[in-house]
Amino acid sequence: MAVDNTFFIKKLRKKESILVAFCGFTGMPLVVCDPETFDDQIWVFDNEQQLKEFAKPYLEKKVLINGSKIMNKDFLNFFSSLYFIGVNQLVCVNGTEENVRIELSELVNPPDYSKMKPESRPIMNPGLQLTGIYFMQEAARPVDNEEKPDLRDLEEEFSSNIVRSKFLLPIVLQDGPGTIADKLRQKKYQTPAVKTKDGSVYQPIFSDQTELQKFARGKQMMALTLPFAALEKGLPANAKGYMLNPAGYHAVLTKEVLHALPRRFPQFTTQGGDTKKA
Repeated sequence: MAVDNTFFIKKLRKKESILVAFCGFTGMPLVVCDPETFDDQIWVFDNEQQLKEFAKPYLEKKVLINGSKIMNKDFLNFFSSLYFIGVNQLVCVNGTEENVRIELSELVNPPDYSKMKPESRPIMNPGLQLTGIYFMQEAARPVDNEEKPDLRDLEEEFSSNIVRSKFLLPIVLQDGPGTIADKLRQKKYQTPAVKTKDGSVYQPIFSDQTELQKFARGKQMMALTLPFAALEKGLPANAKGYMLNPAGYHAVLTKEVLHALPRRFPQFTTQGGDTKKA
């Protein structure tokens, strides 16, 4: 039977702030799959003590849990961003009531790009994001893989989504005369790089505009839209591979991975690509 959450939602929208459980391994909201309903959930709290109690069983499994305070003025942007990572439900922990489950669609409407031309629609990869979050939450735990019985299945789901996705490749146009179209056609642009502590260089790519903006931090960038099939041949010679969402779960796709994945999932390999503003 459906539960009427109207009154609680009104109270939630008026809160000064909320505390959301984030995973320290991904820098993103901790996502939990309900074992009975299979809802993909984030958890919301009123205070630090509630979060600490929630985090205890995760800490025992060596999952790093942090709290991120979301202010009221940022509620709309935050709730809307959950559609980009495949979340469909919030579990709100309340000190005087039982946990309240709220469907994301009860808070904010899903994005609707149906009236836009296909080539103008922003890139969204909620399936890629969701499976990436689940995989990285488990893969990064500092325990032996024998203690991660679901890791292989999580990797399989994430990898299949990588192959079937399109990505945003950031570029910075060169200064000087010429139109944007001319510079793109003549490839008068540079691509930023990510360097790890050991000196390895990776080309950053992104699942969606939100992840690109987290990386750009206000800098003016454009983005080329590329399918997975175009990544291997477009990799710079000095790069060891790509880093997917470096400001998020920062998954590394080495040259060897780029070469092997199409053979594992040939039915998902796509062609094509275009250009979008970042």
